[in-house]
Amino acid sequence: MGKVFILAVERSGENLGLEIMENATAAGLNLHWSGVVGSRLQAAGVENIADGETLAIIGLVEALRHYGALRRLYHQVVSHLKKERPTCVILIDHPAFNMRIAKAAKALGIRVLYVVGPQIWAWRGQRIHQIKQIVDQMLVLFPFEVPIYAEAGVPVQVLAHPLLAQTTAAPDRLTSRAALGLAAEDQVLALLPGSRHGELEKLSRRYAETASLLREQMPRLKIVVALARDELAPAWNRQWEQGAGPSHVLVVIAQTRTVLSAANVVLVASGTATLETALMERPAVVVYALNALTYAFARRLVKTPFVAMPNILLKESVYPEFLQDAFTPGQVAAALLPLFAEAGHKQVQRLKQIRDLLQGDSPEALRQVLRKMLS
Repeated sequence: MGKVFILAVERSGENLGLEIMENATAAGLNLHWSGVVGSRLQAAGVENIADGETLAIIGLVEALRHYGALRRLYHQVVSHLKKERPTCVILIDHPAFNMRIAKAAKALGIRVLYVVGPQIWAWRGQRIHQIKQIVDQMLVLFPFEVPIYAEAGVPVQVLAHPLLAQTTAAPDRLTSRAALGLAAEDQVLALLPGSRHGELEKLSRRYAETASLLREQMPRLKIVVALARDELAPAWNRQWEQGAGPSHVLVVIAQTRTVLSAANVVLVASGTATLETALMERPAVVVYALNALTYAFARRLVKTPFVAMPNILLKESVYPEFLQDAFTPGQVAAALLPLFAEAGHKQVQRLKQIRDLLQGDSPEALRQVLRKMLS
């Protein structure tokens, strides 16, 4: 039985990890899986060797504050690789950390399969040279990434984005509303504040204040909050109260697509959820906030004019973006309000191209890669 190590701790990363495991089984591979993973991959049979929660921190300043924990996690992983000598490590996202793991694995003679690599198309493009030295195979989610790796001589395949199938399988609006106790005629605002504690701490109070302003203008507005997991609820509730968020709000755990399906309009934190919202064809406004120093550093390096992936893919500002100090409740509420009418319909029409931009290589092409890398 072959051994594989996988690192994936966040919701989107676990989605990809689960897809890779399913395709490895379909490819006829009999494997023992270990790694640093979240609860769903553990439930799928991955032996978790360490707590990866530290990897959910965001930003340069936050990473420096947690340097000790990140260093300990790095040494735990490398120690495990030295002891177990898996055939391959599968690294999903987290480039600052995973590039170091890739280098260590390569030095041990272990193959490296990197999924959702560093965003070299957006910033620090020179990292392609290091990737060529330490990564054996790239799996990317966006076809526009392929030429970057191919021209550098890095083997690359495109995964069909897992959100394509997941959003296609989502329940329809009436079914979702019935499941959430909402009426067919309700006007529904969905709040997606992100899946990390740090995001909630920075964003939740402004979400609450924004929702209050909208409720003042739309007294019968139904507000549904989609939280990724139970442990985020205490931080959300605390911030909601401090921001004087409106009463009679429904908080739903781990049912993001049901909430999106039920929604008329969405307020979403920048990240994978923006693409999920776009594939569900829901009008939205995108918000985000980082530590001021982290943001200033990032803006000097990032080459793209947008942060939300739907805007990047479509090369236009379909979803308004309010970042840092621009995320004020007044401005965001004013941008959300017209989306309940004609402006929302116009957004939806522009989103219909997204699905065609995310088609990946065939399942058999992925399975061939897995046979090559994991056997």
